[in-house]
Amino acid sequence: MTMKTYKLKILLLAFGVVFFSSCTRLLYTSLDILRPAKVAFATDANDLLVVNNSVVQPPEYGHKTEMLNQTAKNVLIKTDSMSIFCLGALTEDLDGKDFFASVQLIPNTINKGTEFFRSEGLTAEKVKELCREKHVNVILSLDKMKVNDDLTEDYLTETSTFIGTLELKFETFWSIHYLNKPEVTSVQFTDTVFWESESYQRKKAMSDLPNRNDALVDGALNVGHKTVNRFVPYWDKVDRYFFNPRNKLMKQAMDSVYVKNWKSAISLWEAEYNKSKNTWIQAQAANNIAIGYEITGNLDKALEYAANAYYSMGKMTIADYESFLRISDYINELVQRKKELEILKRQLGE
Repeated sequence: MTMKTYKLKILLLAFGVVFFSSCTRLLYTSLDILRPAKVAFATDANDLLVVNNSVVQPPEYGHKTEMLNQTAKNVLIKTDSMSIFCLGALTEDLDGKDFFASVQLIPNTINKGTEFFRSEGLTAEKVKELCREKHVNVILSLDKMKVNDDLTEDYLTETSTFIGTLELKFETFWSIHYLNKPEVTSVQFTDTVFWESESYQRKKAMSDLPNRNDALVDGALNVGHKTVNRFVPYWDKVDRYFFNPRNKLMKQAMDSVYVKNWKSAISLWEAEYNKSKNTWIQAQAANNIAIGYEITGNLDKALEYAANAYYSMGKMTIADYESFLRISDYINELVQRKKELEILKRQLGE
């Protein structure tokens, strides 16, 4: 049980509501929502250079194999191109976002050092040199990329099967530099990629796992793709659920939803919400109104009606437990979206 659910149950007891599970008539739609980046570039950062400033990981570090009933052993694996694959995927996706006027890449490392375990960022002089040479005003530098990968074999007595697993844990260290600003933003990310294979045959359980070198390449590409959304705003798909009871106005409103006439749908739901004496119908109408306002960009009204739906359910003697949880989560999502919207405005320079 999560803490959020636990707190909610206490609140529900205070309302004195008896809950039931039902086959509530629901229809859902998917929304594309713009989320803010975790790490923001300056709003005047227009031309980006992605730089490989990493030292290659030593082949003897980070690679372990543990076969059944044997001690784990270190193995030698070269990862010379790991950062290149990561940065290639990152740059391609950044360029496709059209967030920057231009995106360039220096794939081969410019770091002449040999100390892998000590990350060294770009000097101010090097930043100016690269910016002037490439005609950019911001640099995203990969200063270190480390991977720990474990290949393991196990046996499950419950199913009499062999299990092969390959787990890759990547750590990447990044820094953002500007041509005319002394500030440097440094950040670190951790990503895990995992494969598992199960078979009654011991050899097959291991052979069905990907080749280790191929897995490292796939993992590095995966890290590059995932990192894009940490540096620039991205679109996220979320589901929203409409109540669709056997009610004249509510059904008419859903007819408007099918043709995306949100003004009409909201008007019909509001009419039902204001005239109905049925608390459950009021709650369902308020939920739908909230989603309609969210879709049309009015988060304040969406939050107002989501709260109305929540308190209408709270006044009921018997209510649908799943619906109560859903509207509670939806309120939290709307509160978070309002916070994210303010962050987005800053990141987009609005």
